[in-house]
Amino acid sequence: MVFSSKKLSIAASLFTLALADPWPKRGLAANDDIPISQFGGSYNGHGSQVNWQYNWDSTTSQKQSWAEFVPMLWGTQSYHTTQWFDNAWYWINNGGSGHLLAFNEPELGSQANLSPGDAANAWRQYMEPFYGHAQLGAPAVSNDGYNWISQFLQACSGCHIDFIPIHWYNDWTLEADFENWVNSICSLGGGRQVWITEFQALGNADQEATFLRSAIPFLDNNPCVYRYSYFGTADNGKDLLQNGGPSLSSLGIQYAFSPYGSGSV
Repeated sequence: MVFSSKKLSIAASLFTLALADPWPKRGLAANDDIPISQFGGSYNGHGSQVNWQYNWDSTTSQKQSWAEFVPMLWGTQSYHTTQWFDNAWYWINNGGSGHLLAFNEPELGSQANLSPGDAANAWRQYMEPFYGHAQLGAPAVSNDGYNWISQFLQACSGCHIDFIPIHWYNDWTLEADFENWVNSICSLGGGRQVWITEFQALGNADQEATFLRSAIPFLDNNPCVYRYSYFGTADNGKDLLQNGGPSLSSLGIQYAFSPYGSGSV
């Protein structure tokens, strides 16, 4: 099936009306070797709030039946771009995907490493062709990237950017800083919705749980936020899993099964 922006909007509206709760926002940033099957289903009568996944790549070997896979063009290296169009069109036309992500932390030399102008040119080449077939994301900056994303949005002013993904990493005591960061991008985006595709409170498990008890209600109740994924199902971070999975840690249970608008199971 080919999705258009209009079809996506109508489908989302109809599906939302069919749910007792608003549309779930939670997702997983999960490398393919990380088991995520137990994030679906239910726990003690609470249904999972996780309904999308991505893996920093443009295809996956562990698509979950209960989650939309969102392809990502991590960077402009040839080993990403040569497979990008085939993979993205496959997931849009055959895999039920209706969104695409672009360029991971391009403000950092250790990540996608692109200037705002170069990223805008690459976005036009690799993302713009999907306009009308999927919802398209801007590059995803971390919480050091406000100036970068501001410059990118100016450089790509004619681009059909539907949403802005961002990241946040900071101490668990700084939940107010997290809210301010999200709200600042909501204000910058000119009406675009925001995805938080990586975020993590730095602390022990109990401290992370305390952070999520405040962060989840903020995100679920913020109309600017369309989706979010807590960092904890990756090769370099497994906080949502018990001993590497597939069983969930107490933090993973809290994240997946806390009811919409609540940070506690």
